[in-house]
Amino acid sequence: MYLTLSPDTVKSLLWLLAMLFIDYVSVITAVLIDLRSAIMKARRENRPRTSSGYRRTVEKTSRYLTTLIALTIIDAMIVGAALLFRSTMGWSVPVFPLFTTIGAVGLALIEGKSVMENTQRRSDFTSTASSASDFLSDKEFVRLVESLRLLIGNAHPPSPDGEGE
Repeated sequence: MYLTLSPDTVKSLLWLLAMLFIDYVSVITAVLIDLRSAIMKARRENRPRTSSGYRRTVEKTSRYLTTLIALTIIDAMIVGAALLFRSTMGWSVPVFPLFTTIGAVGLALIEGKSVMENTQRRSDFTSTASSASDFLSDKEFVRLVESLRLLIGNAHPPSPDGEGE
C-alpha cells in the first residue's frame, strides 16, 4: 500500500514547513538581537565580554531550540491526525503548527523583554533596532524568503477554471 498525497495536501504541508521555518528563524533572530544588546550594554559599562557570557547565550539558544523541537513534535502528531481525518473521513481540519507558533512567540517576547532591559539608553535601542532592520533587509535573507514564497506558491498552481483550491 502506497501513500499518495493530493496536491492540496502537499500545498498544506509546504505552508506548514514555511510556518515552522519562520518560527525557528524568529526565535534565533531574537536571541541574536538580545546578544547584540547585551554586548552593547557590556561595552557601555566597560565590562569585559567573556566566554562564559557567550556560553550562556549558546546554552539558552540550545534550551529554546529543544523546547521548540518538543512543541514541533506535538504539532506533528496533531497534524498527522488532521491529515488522517482529512483523508479517511473527509474532514477539512486545518493544518497549523499551533504549539510551535505559540512557543516561538513566547520565547521571542522573553528575548524582547531582555533587549529592553539591556537597552535602557535610547541610542542603544536605536542601534539594536537598526541591526535588526539590517538583518531583515539583507539581500540574502530577502532572497531566501522570496525563494520560499515562490516554492510554496508554485507547489500547486491554480487551474484555469479556478477548481481545486
